[in-house]
Amino acid sequence: MLENSIEKLIDLDIESIYLGNLSTVETDIYLPSKGKNGTAFNWQSSHEYLLSKEGKVSRPHFGAGNRQVTLTLTATNQELTKTRTYIANILEKEYPFTVEFVYPITVYTAVGKLPDLPSIVVASNNINEDVVISVEWENVKPYMVEKEEEFVVKGLVKDDVTAMAKVVVTNNENVLTPKLIMKKPVQACNIKDVTLLPQSDFYHQQQRVLECLLNVNDESMLYNFRSAAGLSTKDASPMTGWDAPECKLKGHTTGHYLSALSLCYGATENEKIKAKLDYMVDELYICQQEMAKCPDKFAFGFLSGYGEEQFNLLEEYTTYPTIWAPYYTLHKIMAGLRDCYIHGENLKALGILKDIGLWVYNRLSKLTKTQRDKMWSMYIAGEFGGINEVLADLYMITNDERYITASKYFDNAKLYLPMKMKIDALGNLHANQHIPQIIGCLRQFDATGEKERFEIADTFWSFVTNNHIYSIGGTGETEMFKPAKQIARFISEKTAESCASYNMLKLTGMLYEYYPETKYMEYYETTVTNHILSSGDISAPTGGSTYFMGVNPGAQKEFNFSENSCCHGTGFENHFKYGEYIYSKSKDSLYVNLFIPSRLQSSDADIELSTEISSTNFNITVKVNSISSKILKIRKPLWAKNIDVKVNGKHIEAIVKNGYFSFDLQSGVVELQCTCNGYLSKCVDDEKTVSVCWGPYVLAAISEQSEFILFDINDETVDQQLIHDGSLNFVMEDYRFKPINRIDKEKYHVYVKIK
Repeated sequence: MLENSIEKLIDLDIESIYLGNLSTVETDIYLPSKGKNGTAFNWQSSHEYLLSKEGKVSRPHFGAGNRQVTLTLTATNQELTKTRTYIANILEKEYPFTVEFVYPITVYTAVGKLPDLPSIVVASNNINEDVVISVEWENVKPYMVEKEEEFVVKGLVKDDVTAMAKVVVTNNENVLTPKLIMKKPVQACNIKDVTLLPQSDFYHQQQRVLECLLNVNDESMLYNFRSAAGLSTKDASPMTGWDAPECKLKGHTTGHYLSALSLCYGATENEKIKAKLDYMVDELYICQQEMAKCPDKFAFGFLSGYGEEQFNLLEEYTTYPTIWAPYYTLHKIMAGLRDCYIHGENLKALGILKDIGLWVYNRLSKLTKTQRDKMWSMYIAGEFGGINEVLADLYMITNDERYITASKYFDNAKLYLPMKMKIDALGNLHANQHIPQIIGCLRQFDATGEKERFEIADTFWSFVTNNHIYSIGGTGETEMFKPAKQIARFISEKTAESCASYNMLKLTGMLYEYYPETKYMEYYETTVTNHILSSGDISAPTGGSTYFMGVNPGAQKEFNFSENSCCHGTGFENHFKYGEYIYSKSKDSLYVNLFIPSRLQSSDADIELSTEISSTNFNITVKVNSISSKILKIRKPLWAKNIDVKVNGKHIEAIVKNGYFSFDLQSGVVELQCTCNGYLSKCVDDEKTVSVCWGPYVLAAISEQSEFILFDINDETVDQQLIHDGSLNFVMEDYRFKPINRIDKEKYHVYVKIK
């Protein structure tokens, strides 16, 4: 009995260890020497020259590549000992480039107002890459802006290279803040009106996560909030991993959980989920009210899983991992409350959210722009997720100008300036740190109509999807964007962070509503089918999600459900979002964009979508029970070699316009009989490195070998050699293939080599 008690203490102390994000390490790690229950910790490192047993990190020199270091913990309490290993991925040092030239910029300012010159500029370096670097500008004197005119300001960047900024002084509001009058011609159908049908993998994945959510302990999700507010934790078990009481990011998973409950209720109308949602909101309200009773500790409106200490330290420019992204954590909580209001139909959630939003405004309005810019530029500590998006949402809900002002406090010149200049300088930026910022930028356009905000988002999407995407739709390697059009060079086990695809899909849908072009839904289909659907545990309802989706030879999925990482949080949400863009509608049309078996039942339409797969075909059937005064438009899939169209059983010559088949009917059945061939998706930087695809699916070869498989195929012969049994099982040259979304624990190859 005593031994069991000691073992439990050791387990508790091990679970409470917080080492930060070991997936992308470029700063020292703090290794604890003991646990709060008396357990002694002893550490050994497999590569002490990179990561010492004291936790000091030495990054490999540029060109050596990232390195995996194994940390081995020996935990001892009285006479009992346990061991545990941790894998740290140490990032190599950045390339020590020299600057070749700096792109000139133009800055507009009003008469009498000193120009807001950015702290960074875009430069081209000696390896022909565009990068963002710091700049020191000459001082601009007040007399220089006394009247409408133009002048040039010089700056200095590294290597003593000169930067040039043309300053335009004007009172023309159309020049200072140009507006773009745009309406959304289409809108996604409400997920409450869309029901997934049981015939698809999408439905089964949704059901698994539904079962998982029903089994989540709400008291544990509230533990950190109650503790911070000085309330009883009701004997709940604390959370683990990134949400452990000792962790600096605690509270973020609870925010994701709120969003997941909201989306789940919207997608399934499960009343038990609704009850959990309402309970969580009620209890968080109590926590916020309790904090309000302690104005010496918490300013008005504050709510988090910890106090205001991290926010205070951020304003003192304290680095990670002493603090860990306090505004990022706050964004997850705010986004969860927003979703509870919108999808969960909970009005109290909006009240909590509004007060948090005012807390953000009150705090940041006291800082200068220079202070805020420095905060947001700090690695990880200054990461703020998409908090600018939620604040813009609050403005549109309430019309309170303070929220849109607070939203703009998070503007990031390091990201926005290259996009304004139409320059892809995304290389070496943290992918999922910046995608949510762009979502917020586009949401600000929704709220203000400021032209440059739309253009920034549109340009960013084009750069990412054209220059930084793996065949499955994911982006980033070790969480980082790599230089443009370098895909084959960065095939590894740490590609395609799931969070990044979650956010890219959100951005894609938002842009599609302004421009209903099929390129958006083609990317959406690729990513939701081959990355998001693939990212969830398919063996059990654990709620486990992949952090990275490795595309290297012999990759293997890891479904994490105890670390409470960022991707575990978005993984809770992902599988209730499948219904978001299957259907959309405009004033005169109903669009079918994604071929996920489902039923749409809305005030103006009742249609059912089903699919059937054979060895040569992917057939789509749309049964129209009713449709009011709208043209039915079905996206023409690019992956179909030939499409035979039938309406009510009769072959017709269907017209394709802007990528959609159009049908004018009030009821009936439309069939698209799509003949599918195997085809190759080639890396933009190496046409001999390819993924094998069929229909909307990226196929993975089942193999444990760690070297690339070499096939003697090309664009013309791949379909002849790829044999399909009609159930999404394939064979080619003695290798088995299946869609990556059906891979469980097998080792696989997303990319292969061709002769």
